[in-house]
Amino acid sequence: MLRMADSRLITSSMIPSEGNLSDFAVADVKGRPLVVCADGGDVWTWDLLGDEWLKRPLTDFDNGSYGIPVYPDFSHVAVDVVDGQVLFAAGGEHQGPGLWDLMSGDLLNAPPEFRSCVHAIDLTRVDGRTVLVAGVAIPEVYIWDPSDPEVEAWGPSDDEFAEEQEPRELPGHSDEMCGLVIGRLGGRPVVVSGGDSRVLMSDLESGEPVHEWSAGDQVNAVALSEVGGRPVVLAVADPGELRIWDAVGGGLIGNLLTGHEDRVSTLAAAVVGARTLAVTGGDDGTARVWDLADGGQIGAPLAGHRGEIWTVALTPVAGRHVVLTAGRDGIVRVWDPST
Repeated sequence: MLRMADSRLITSSMIPSEGNLSDFAVADVKGRPLVVCADGGDVWTWDLLGDEWLKRPLTDFDNGSYGIPVYPDFSHVAVDVVDGQVLFAAGGEHQGPGLWDLMSGDLLNAPPEFRSCVHAIDLTRVDGRTVLVAGVAIPEVYIWDPSDPEVEAWGPSDDEFAEEQEPRELPGHSDEMCGLVIGRLGGRPVVVSGGDSRVLMSDLESGEPVHEWSAGDQVNAVALSEVGGRPVVLAVADPGELRIWDAVGGGLIGNLLTGHEDRVSTLAAAVVGARTLAVTGGDDGTARVWDLADGGQIGAPLAGHRGEIWTVALTPVAGRHVVLTAGRDGIVRVWDPST
């Protein structure tokens, strides 16, 4: 376990592969936070409270049954816990979206062979079904429901008579999409994506657009939260500006100049007590914590990573929210965001 002098640093630990940490997601498993990490080709879990790393072997998928090779690529990940089962979704430049049981390693749905270059991915539940949204050329919606025989697999299947599921597209979303998040607005699931200079919100079930905003430049990450009970959409765009819009009315609420000295590539937001906090992480190796109600930065930048920060999170641990950061140096750092 690594420690630093910054009093806000709670703990940190390096992925045992000693590689880059391309993405992580946090799952609550039996009341314990489990950080699910990807180093590109392998998946590891870190039990934050016990400081224990485990490599999670995943069942291989059919590699190119149609003569087109598909390579494991876990550059972008998402997790969801459904009835005690930890679902793990992943994809990357060389692999389309796939779905596994993280604890057993069983392949639940193989990646489609003719879709790759996943830029972002997220999971949710709608009407008892697991719904996966993946940013490929445009965001596409896949449904996994093993209890429904009418829902076909979206990748190669052992059943020679099974037809591969055609994903449903979300029209209007950018073909250069770099950020993606699923949330709820008025009780209905929505998808927020960012790419080129636009941010788009769509109704997940109908695919109908709800709002479209201009961020002025390349959008690198998006988030959905609320401020004072009002739903908001956040996006970070080059050269490092954090913008906030009213998710219902659509109006611009404010701009926060993050002060990063390089590209801002990742963003997370959460309601913490009476405040709404946002965290930005950048290629300058620092993360910054923001109070979205007053628009101010909380404390000095969170520093110490060697190289770019590629993924951040705000998550509850042992009754309090913490910030998690990770990236090129393969270290997950856990911070107290309150000071």
